[in-house]
Amino acid sequence: MTRGTVRVAPGAGRRDLRRWAKASRGAMVLGLAVVATSVVAQDKIDGNRYQNPRYGIQIEKPARWHFITATMIMDIARKAAGMPAPGGDVDPVKTAGFAVIVSKVPALGRDAAPLVVVRVEDLPKAPTDIGETCERLRSGMSEPETVAPTRVVSVEGRPAARLDFKGYVDGAAVRATALCTFQDRRAFVVVGQALAAEFDAEASTFDAILQSFRLR
Repeated sequence: MTRGTVRVAPGAGRRDLRRWAKASRGAMVLGLAVVATSVVAQDKIDGNRYQNPRYGIQIEKPARWHFITATMIMDIARKAAGMPAPGGDVDPVKTAGFAVIVSKVPALGRDAAPLVVVRVEDLPKAPTDIGETCERLRSGMSEPETVAPTRVVSVEGRPAARLDFKGYVDGAAVRATALCTFQDRRAFVVVGQALAAEFDAEASTFDAILQSFRLR
């Protein structure tokens, strides 16, 4: 397992930290370096590959991109809020709503750097319509608008869907592409997003990252 470094900048309050713990494009700008030396056992990072055996997740990143896990984010939030270390029964993935972020830059800031978020969400019941359910799981944007029709695909034989959409995050125009699949009631949504003006330049990288996603 490798160690990951996440930089944040002075002035991020609890509100900003909670926003990142809840999901998608980050708004944490802190100025100290936090080195994750105690990643919980469910996170396994081996070079350019992230695995989470507890959730059966695997995803790969380009060599110059960075993994930022829910554990790292929760550790930053805890320290910034002056809270004690969580008990061993705390699940960072359930608390944060995502397992890992694949980011082009090591620092999560108010500027929307290109990134991919692997979200995990438990639904009330297993989906009957994959595409429709995936579209309902789009979050983090205002005024979401479909860019291309949702396509039914598969992840190693498992039914899945690809979505392409755009919207606004904190007033900025953002484009996104997503892969969505399910394991009974549990949804896995892998979202690649960037500012609309930068999306085309990152589209092939997003596709490569999404195609590397595996679910046991």
